[in-house]
Amino acid sequence: MRMFKPPGGGEMSRSVRLRDCPMHRVAGWLLAFLWCLVPGLAVGDFQKVKVQGVIRDPRTAQPVALLADPGGRRTMPIWIGEAEAMALEAALEGAVTRRPLTHDLLASVITRLGASLEEVQVTELKEDVYYALILLKGPEGLIEVDARPSDAMVLAVKVGRPISVESSIFEARSVPMPVSSLEVYGLEVQELDKELRVALSHPGEGVVVSNVIPESPAHKGGIKPGDVIEGIQGKSVASPLELEEALQAAEGRVVADLFRQGRRLRLVIPGPSQR
Repeated sequence: MRMFKPPGGGEMSRSVRLRDCPMHRVAGWLLAFLWCLVPGLAVGDFQKVKVQGVIRDPRTAQPVALLADPGGRRTMPIWIGEAEAMALEAALEGAVTRRPLTHDLLASVITRLGASLEEVQVTELKEDVYYALILLKGPEGLIEVDARPSDAMVLAVKVGRPISVESSIFEARSVPMPVSSLEVYGLEVQELDKELRVALSHPGEGVVVSNVIPESPAHKGGIKPGDVIEGIQGKSVASPLELEEALQAAEGRVVADLFRQGRRLRLVIPGPSQR
């Protein structure tokens, strides 16, 4: 069976090795840019990353996992398969199934054998194919298990362990991300999940403000951490992405509908260029 080799860098696994023991809101411009980069990079230091999400290549419709640095300033894509994309999205959403799926089974086997997942590393890029290692800590030392990056990422997300990419690969294959509207307005937000709904006594939809940058438009407009933003310019928002899109469409002065300590407020946030 032929394996599709994505032009921007796919994935492949090789073998099992042992060490110290006897035995990936982005658009098409990002993907288009990375088609032109040169493969064949060596192993060195590692850059910590987080899985930012899964998108579709607009030309091939193939799933693409996005790996971003902790600050979200640069993002690197890895083209993956359909099944792996579904598993990765489910892991990012924290979905729970009645019976263990493949990656749940692997995590259980690792635990039952007395080992723990330490880290996942994307180590090499050869002929547009990425290689990864799963680092396991067992009774006999640290074990390197070679894996496809997609499977390794799903496992790391499921058990909450770090992911890193070899630094020269990340530097060559990642691109700067455009500044988001949330950053422009000085907002850091998160999903309003069930636990936060209970903690904030908020029954409806919205986005929770986790931080407000001092002297930013949001700060000047009176937004505070813990506020739940329910709407922008009269339009409801139910996710950080919807809030980002609403702010981008506003392009200036914004009227925000909030929920704060049991009360609903309407505040005016000045535009980024207003003082």
